[in-house]
Amino acid sequence: MSDLHVSTDAAQFAAERRGAVGLVTLKGTLDYTVRLTFEDFLDQAFTRCGPDLVIDLLDLDLLDSRSTGLLVNCWKRSVEADGWLALAAVQRSAARVLWITGLAARIPVYPTVEEALAAAPATGG
Repeated sequence: MSDLHVSTDAAQFAAERRGAVGLVTLKGTLDYTVRLTFEDFLDQAFTRCGPDLVIDLLDLDLLDSRSTGLLVNCWKRSVEADGWLALAAVQRSAARVLWITGLAARIPVYPTVEEALAAAPATGG
């Protein structure tokens, strides 16, 4: 399977498999201008990588409430498919909406991608 990459003027998205877990990397600004592109990308990443996902937010400049909603939908989709989703390298200033809404208390958040990948449950496949 080849990696998935999508770029816009405001943001870049990438997805790849890391063993049994998909690693989704988000860079730039996730706001209303890229919402539809981001939604399509998350759908493709989920299809290609499966329901066990780590989403890397280290290089995120801004996460608005609409894009946060898309992350919540991806998390719900993962849980409904008996998967696991975690956020990694979250910069609190860029993604403060995660704390304001309380989502950071519901979705696992790890300081690094490596820690998130290590925390992923072992899967049989």
